[in-house]
Amino acid sequence: MTAIFFHIVHFISYGGRRMQTTKAKGRVTTGGLCHIAIDVTDLENSVRFYTDMFNLEVVDRTDSHVQLKTPGGRDSFFLFKANAPVNPRGCGQSHAHFGFRVDDQNFDVAMDYIRRNNIKIHPNPRRSPGRFVYIEDPDGYVIQLEPGDCD
Repeated sequence: MTAIFFHIVHFISYGGRRMQTTKAKGRVTTGGLCHIAIDVTDLENSVRFYTDMFNLEVVDRTDSHVQLKTPGGRDSFFLFKANAPVNPRGCGQSHAHFGFRVDDQNFDVAMDYIRRNNIKIHPNPRRSPGRFVYIEDPDGYVIQLEPGDCD
């Protein structure tokens, strides 16, 4: 019964697509990342940032959280009202960040928007070629924007 419930829940949560599993014990091949959830100090300020900057759409809202979706996508992004100060970097240096894929034209639009709105740009933490930028949201979460595929 538990196995049937597991498969039904995952069938529903993956939009009707079957989740692929490998034969090796304990290994699951995912259908991709389905959501990100972060704590924020000011829910409305963060909603405004993510809807204005990334054109995310509000699909659910309560007093404690807001669910956003990427345009035309299935990716969900949850913002939860924090009950304590938010420290997205933990202690000291951190490589923690999340990224959004954008096409080349939208990358240029994003760079213009970032500059016009004085959004903090981080120096290039990696020494590899290519176009990308790291920015900070209102709570200090680091966000990478990179044109093309995220391979």
